[in-house]
Amino acid sequence: MTEIAPVPSSHLDLTDRKVGILSTIGPSGRPQSTAIWFMLDADGIVRTSLTSDRQKTKNMVAIPKATLFVLDPANPFRSLELRCDASIGPDPDLAMMRTIVAHYGADFDNFPAPKEGRVAVELTPRRVVANG
Repeated sequence: MTEIAPVPSSHLDLTDRKVGILSTIGPSGRPQSTAIWFMLDADGIVRTSLTSDRQKTKNMVAIPKATLFVLDPANPFRSLELRCDASIGPDPDLAMMRTIVAHYGADFDNFPAPKEGRVAVELTPRRVVANG
């Protein structure tokens, strides 16, 4: 198995409570991108919570590859790109969603996102590109 590509320490700050752009490959073969909340675990895996009915989730089920791109809001020439293998699993007790919402300092009970049909997504970085 391919090893996890680590995020360089110079860009770790971009993985802390920033919004990332998740890009997946749609059924037509064209990229589909959307902003997401995420977190990078100590093991180097990016984790997030999505709903199973969203196109980005369907795309990763069909083609389990994705890129997460994070731009430094203070310097648009500094960025982090994580090219990942994607894995999707059930999240029936909403543990992943609760973790992500807490990571961003939001209140789970009042968080205005659907709680039905949630899945836990793991993005394993295989190539990391750090710019700036």
